[in-house]
Amino acid sequence: MQKNDDIPQAREVFDRLDDRVNIEEDEIDGKKKVILLHGYKHLFDIEDFVLEIEKGWKGGFVDEVTYYGKRRKLRELHLAKKYYRKLNTWIGRYSDIPRYSERVTVFYEVCRELGFIGAQLDYFRKPEEFDGRYGVRYADWFNTLIEKIFERVKTREFKERERTRRNNAKRNEENVLAMNEEMYQARSRWLILVLTLNYKKKYRRWMTLEDIQHHRDKFFRSRSYKELMKGIEGYVWTIEQGEKTGFHLHVVLYYSAEHQRDVYIAQQIGEYWSNVVTDGKGDYWNSNARKAFHARHGHGIGTGQIDRKDGPKRESLRKNLLYLAKASQYLMIKGAERVRTFDMGRAPEKLKSGRPRVDGVVCEAGIDVGVDQQIDEADGNASDDIPWDFAVV
Repeated sequence: MQKNDDIPQAREVFDRLDDRVNIEEDEIDGKKKVILLHGYKHLFDIEDFVLEIEKGWKGGFVDEVTYYGKRRKLRELHLAKKYYRKLNTWIGRYSDIPRYSERVTVFYEVCRELGFIGAQLDYFRKPEEFDGRYGVRYADWFNTLIEKIFERVKTREFKERERTRRNNAKRNEENVLAMNEEMYQARSRWLILVLTLNYKKKYRRWMTLEDIQHHRDKFFRSRSYKELMKGIEGYVWTIEQGEKTGFHLHVVLYYSAEHQRDVYIAQQIGEYWSNVVTDGKGDYWNSNARKAFHARHGHGIGTGQIDRKDGPKRESLRKNLLYLAKASQYLMIKGAERVRTFDMGRAPEKLKSGRPRVDGVVCEAGIDVGVDQQIDEADGNASDDIPWDFAVV
């Protein structure tokens, strides 16, 4: 069973999924804004709802007779007070694009069996009113929903699927944190670049899982021949899919700390993805250019130059990696059960004794001169953050 301290972690996972999957840049009224599309908060609420049922909460509505008037009265119990008014939103947000977590899947499966999926909008009305199709009160429908979910989550099949999913996510978490430690054992400092590599709006509907796999492979292969990409000495990636934003590749790159201008380098890598790797079909989100934005959302600053001894930034980086791995427990790509959608590279070997460590701002040994010259000539990189407005649509 899910532990109590997993509940806030689940909320954090969905918050960070929104930042990766449902945030993009657009121009509104002639002004560039950061736009949050319909997010995944409803999935966290469904997780919480099903988890409470799994723990034994069964109260929806109950009929009572008043003491003085001897009249029947419908009383709300815990689950009804907390969740009944959210049902229409949950049902309306159902999508057949992603593969949901086990608990969310159970909720939607039961809703489909009871005929709620595909029904009219705002299907659930006042609890005391009757469903004209079957002559059943909406309060009773809610109680039936709770009962059927309880039956489903107590089955051996559900428990086995949930156990397998959690074990897979835990293995990803352990592996990525171990790799991060190995990276900092190999070098004392890294330039951490975080990008979401996706596609322009007009191409998204046509891009397939095979397309983004091909572009991912092409992106990382270029480390062997593209000067800009040779600075990537370690990486973590995951393929995700948004309902409106389509497929995208989220990457955390450990770039050589011989370079300092993280915003500009991340921008150049994003442009390389957009114009070369995807043949002009790509787009990207540069998290390095929005440190203040991510800090405001409680994620800390886990990008830019991060030293081995910088505790706060190291912790922010670890959390970013941890929640990237955890996401596979809650939202997956449908049809990708046999496709690797999360992976990482290997840490480089430790520098041999006597070789200068990368502890200064710029180390002369092995510098990619072409990249450094471009960085020095860049005028738009003086600020660590791009002061764009934020909108929710």
